[in-house]
Amino acid sequence: MKNAIWSTYYHYSSNDDNPKHQNCPRDENSWCEWQKAAIKGEFKSFKHSYAALPTDVLVAVKPIYEDLSKDSLLERCVKGFTQNNNESLNQIIWKITPKILSGTSNIVEIAANVASCVFNEGCFALLAFLEEMCVSLGPSAHEWARLQDMHRITRADKKLQMQLKKAELFVDKLRIVQKIF
Repeated sequence: MKNAIWSTYYHYSSNDDNPKHQNCPRDENSWCEWQKAAIKGEFKSFKHSYAALPTDVLVAVKPIYEDLSKDSLLERCVKGFTQNNNESLNQIIWKITPKILSGTSNIVEIAANVASCVFNEGCFALLAFLEEMCVSLGPSAHEWARLQDMHRITRADKKLQMQLKKAELFVDKLRIVQKIF
């Protein structure tokens, strides 16, 4: 991804005397005419059909490229701006039975079953387990489960809104770069 981002920067800073197409896609369907010519063995006679961007333009847009190619941003792009569901389920399992406490395979299996119910249905699943074990539950237990689930949903919504704002900033930066080119 990082190479793909930088490919346009270097591509449009290239000229016949100083070609910089090392990051451009290297195949016969490439958008880079220089790479197409290189595949055919014709790059020695290749002439750029455009003038390289002026140095002051390259200096002005370079910080945008640096921001767009930061590892922290790209890692979020790879994950699609969401937490991996398996990681989230694992987090619930290890909250129930922490790794630092030794437990039998039965304990870990019970924790995994409880965690998958909580992950899919929320804290009301815990109340169902307690009722199945003939534990009498009052209104405060139901209120606790409702508040826990509401808090979890609110937290997830806030996290999603933050990620959407970051994604919008990313898209805005991409649009700026596209307008330049």
